[in-house]
Amino acid sequence: MLEKSVINKVELLNFKDFNNSQIELVYKWRNDPKIAQYMINKSIKWDEHLNFINSLKNSSDKLYFLVYQDSEPIGVISFINIDSQKCEFGLYANPNLRKMGDILMSSIVDYAFNSLKVKEILAKAYANNPKAINLYQKFGFEIYKKSDLMVYFSRKF
Repeated sequence: MLEKSVINKVELLNFKDFNNSQIELVYKWRNDPKIAQYMINKSIKWDEHLNFINSLKNSSDKLYFLVYQDSEPIGVISFINIDSQKCEFGLYANPNLRKMGDILMSSIVDYAFNSLKVKEILAKAYANNPKAINLYQKFGFEIYKKSDLMVYFSRKF
């Protein structure tokens, strides 16, 4: 079922509601080198992808959405470790599009605070990913911890 958001007039399609072409699309994006380089698992196999999507059907602390704008899929946003107070987000844009970060981030902040009703949103980015770091900071996320590998962010409601 598509959830509509007034922010940027986007629609969020839960991974649990995917058809076969959407499953394939996200699989291709996820393994695209532009996206995979910033993932913990640099490559995923087809069965792993299918198992992951199936696992979401029984998960209460994870939500993954394919984001559409004007009926075009523009990216993926996710929320993990969801509880009553906080959650952690992730995102990646359609590798064939540019400048989707602001739309995806607006959707994340809107959904986390207004639908999930959490008080804090957490995130992390590889230290060698300045685009993500700058994007998160642009949206009011503050760095609370750094390592050589990762930068950790928080934004409170």
